[in-house]
Amino acid sequence: MRRVSALPLALFLLIGCGGNGSETAVSDAAASSTAPLLETDMQRFLAVVQHHEAALIPEFTPPEKEESPDFSLPAEEIVDWFRGKFRDVFDTERQGAAWDRDAQWNKAFAAHKISGQRFASLARNVSLAIMRVRLDARVDIDQLVANAKRDVQRAHGVIDQIDAVPPEDQTRESRALRSRTAIELGRAVALLEFAELIHQVPDENAALVRRFSRNLKPLLPAHANEDLLAELSELARRETDAIEHASFETEAETQARRPAAPRRRTK
Repeated sequence: MRRVSALPLALFLLIGCGGNGSETAVSDAAASSTAPLLETDMQRFLAVVQHHEAALIPEFTPPEKEESPDFSLPAEEIVDWFRGKFRDVFDTERQGAAWDRDAQWNKAFAAHKISGQRFASLARNVSLAIMRVRLDARVDIDQLVANAKRDVQRAHGVIDQIDAVPPEDQTRESRALRSRTAIELGRAVALLEFAELIHQVPDENAALVRRFSRNLKPLLPAHANEDLLAELSELARRETDAIEHASFETEAETQARRPAAPRRRTK
């Protein structure tokens, strides 16, 4: 089994809908992560970022309310928790409000007549397109999604198998396996959610990022999302699953499968 590592922070912080009534309906279309970005959207996004003192594309920040996952939950509930948490991080309304409260970003928004929420939508879509371009150069995105789904399904299956055994009949090894696999399941769900977002990036957005690559490169933080890129690339290339198989059995099952010792003949 691969070493269980913490989910890359970039996966939850990488990127960040809507807009106010003064903005055009065409621009509001960028509220959707699957909407094509226009050249004017990119130009406006670059202008806002360059207006900020740091002149770097910002990362989405985690929600203020910290919650810890309960890995003792059934597999399906673990999936739901991580899926919901991942989508909370990508909430452009929440992130836009956070940036609005920042004096520097607020000043940049005012200068370019854009709301925090609208900028968050552009930041999400541009950042997703950047990651799509970087991954396209390395791996097959379809294979990435397929492998991510496989990891979720296999981890889910291991937990379901263990949970089907009454707690009193479970071995220490099976309980330890369940704990490890529950962590892997949460991680696999988050990677799958992100892989699917990347897969949904319109071709037009990737093409636009390539056209503006010289403008975008100076605005990317040093080593931006390299750990996440490596994680996703490794997942796409993997041919065997990273989730430990459910090769456990209870003592009762072991005894049941052992051949009975031959009886001694009595003289």
